[in-house]
Amino acid sequence: MRTAYQFPDAEPVQELTVGRFAGVDFANHPTKVDWSRSPDACNMIANETYFPVKRTGYKQRARFDGKIYGLHRLKDAILCHAGNKLWRLNPDTTTTLLYQDMNEATSTSFLMGGKLWLLDGKTYLVYDDEAIQRVQDIAFIPTTTIGSPPQGGGTSLEAVNMLTPWRINTFVGDGKSTEFHLDSRMIDLGSVQCAEYDIQSVNTVTGVVTFQTAPPDAGGLANVVIQFAKTGNHADINKCRICGLYGGQNDTRVFVSGNPEMPNCDWQSGLYDPSYFPDTGYTKIGSDASAIMGYARQYDTQIVLKEDGQDAKQYLRTFQLDDNEKPTYPLRQGAEAAGAVNPYTIDVLDGTPYYLSPQGIMGIYGTYVTEYRTIAGVSQRINPKLLREQLEHAAACVWDEKYYLAVGGHCYVADSRQMENNIPEWYYWDNIPAVCFLADTDTNGYLWFGTEDGRVCTFSHTDDVDAYSDDGRAISARWVTPLSALDAWDRSKTILSCQPALMPYGYSGADIWYRTERMQEKVQTVAFSQFSFAHMDFSRFSFRSTAASYPADVRRRIRRAYQFQLIVRNDNEGEPFGLLGLTIRYIVRKGVRQI
Repeated sequence: MRTAYQFPDAEPVQELTVGRFAGVDFANHPTKVDWSRSPDACNMIANETYFPVKRTGYKQRARFDGKIYGLHRLKDAILCHAGNKLWRLNPDTTTTLLYQDMNEATSTSFLMGGKLWLLDGKTYLVYDDEAIQRVQDIAFIPTTTIGSPPQGGGTSLEAVNMLTPWRINTFVGDGKSTEFHLDSRMIDLGSVQCAEYDIQSVNTVTGVVTFQTAPPDAGGLANVVIQFAKTGNHADINKCRICGLYGGQNDTRVFVSGNPEMPNCDWQSGLYDPSYFPDTGYTKIGSDASAIMGYARQYDTQIVLKEDGQDAKQYLRTFQLDDNEKPTYPLRQGAEAAGAVNPYTIDVLDGTPYYLSPQGIMGIYGTYVTEYRTIAGVSQRINPKLLREQLEHAAACVWDEKYYLAVGGHCYVADSRQMENNIPEWYYWDNIPAVCFLADTDTNGYLWFGTEDGRVCTFSHTDDVDAYSDDGRAISARWVTPLSALDAWDRSKTILSCQPALMPYGYSGADIWYRTERMQEKVQTVAFSQFSFAHMDFSRFSFRSTAASYPADVRRRIRRAYQFQLIVRNDNEGEPFGLLGLTIRYIVRKGVRQI
């Protein structure tokens, strides 16, 4: 009788499928990253349905001599602060020089009253879409005292404007007095003006104005108006570089700060009038050992952020009326947390203020009813890369539901559409030379940025011509899976096949790489075209005309792999690229790994 030979049972084929994707994770070891995230993705972003696709590129719109220190917008005009000049970039891409004495430092701006107001730390400027002016030249002239008798006194009305030395006093003539006492001494020589009556002499030390004849008795009504100047500290406002609109429920005033000589002070403007900064409207916020870094609006409060130091890092400003029905803006200390690194990374994403700190990017979360605020980190997954950058040179903005932070030629993008426990998904881009941003919020608007070498660029829309190149250069995009032991750390695996499902673009492709603990190798190149006369390339012609995913079937086997990683990348100029899913088929061998 023959003995039957018993064949061992076949080792089962296992399959891993990824159909949901998120962002990058640089914080965990590549072997511990969730399969939905990537430990090394670059130049990818989530599309409308949250699948990873290659980012669009950027195009140069203009070039200037000197670093771009700021980009500002008023109506159809883009204002470019390049070197020490301010240019207008017109819609037809022509340029007009507006001003030639800008500070060579980052500038900021705000809109109010149909005008653009600019702060560069040297001269406070205003632009009305026709001409640029120094605000001190057109500043509001306050009437500081009204209804005064010739001997002085009267009623105080408006505070001195820090932007101008000029002020006005009104008097009630008595028909006898020729000497009128102003409310200030040591006034500027030659500055006294009165339209109604002839002036005989002015004592600039005592502030006494003598008329040639006594103004008539006006029956208790003010009939003498004297305008004069007393030089003050208008440079305090000119040296500011930080601004924030606030007024309680409405943005009725602007608060400015950033004067290096008074780093913990800010000043508030008049009601809807940025040309008026009362000398009574300044506030010292905390210790002067730490500077104010910027402002963020949340609900009906203004958050004032300071730099790291011994002082509190956050203050809350609110609005209320005093006993005389005058507006006041009391401050109280907010939650303790890391301070801000610089003023140009503060913005609000989906109602949450973000700012860059030495510990990463922080979010400020609050409750409208209780006005309670907490600060928590939101960049844990990117901090290992981010915190190696020179954070003091970073710039950020919010555009298209995303927070963009550029530093060192890289860009870190937070997507508010993909949130988990108040933490957004992050994406990492390279070859982004941005040093300042301008978010164009108009319909079909663009995200603008300026560069160190004087270029002004915009990121392309997906339907723009040459949307997938960086000013004519290829974008290298990749999605990298975790370096996984495939749930069997002590056993080797045979990788049978992989199938990345590529986005069905009209003209696309990918290089597929395998990586194990012993090798890294490109195993297949995929190139395809949908049937389209817009992208006709017979070398990759396929007759495909449906908008279904393109399965890149890779049947290269890898034996005795303990860890495995799949890399899908596209380095081709002008090509879109994206992933809808991926599948890995493998066998776990029975032999135990010997240590």
